[in-house]
Amino acid sequence: MAEVTVKQLAESVGAPPERLLKQMEEAGLPQRGLEDAVTEEQKQTLLTYLKTSHGQADEGPRKITLKRKTVSTLRTDRGRGKAVAVEVRKKRTYVKRDVTATAAPESAEGRGSGARGAAPGGGAGAPSRGRAA
Repeated sequence: MAEVTVKQLAESVGAPPERLLKQMEEAGLPQRGLEDAVTEEQKQTLLTYLKTSHGQADEGPRKITLKRKTVSTLRTDRGRGKAVAVEVRKKRTYVKRDVTATAAPESAEGRGSGARGAAPGGGAGAPSRGRAA
């Protein structure tokens, strides 16, 4: 895409150019004047910096709660008597885990699984039992 100047970017975003220059400087970008060009990569760097500085570093919610309600009727006295409405509420919560926290247990399982998998299923023990029988 075509590069735009700091002034054009400020107009398209709707922010004062001086404030945008200050934010770019804080983000570590090289622009110091209103006529300096801004690439798409630098725009993304600025956006990432602004998101983290305003507390929106997460891409989505960390926890999602699903609520489900089912209503059914229960008849007493073998269908002739009165009917009772039964309401069942279920609540399930899913938590988004960190990538670094889930990577460590997987690597530990990978190292230990080789020794555990070889002992019960075969290896040197299985053929000797077959010859002895």
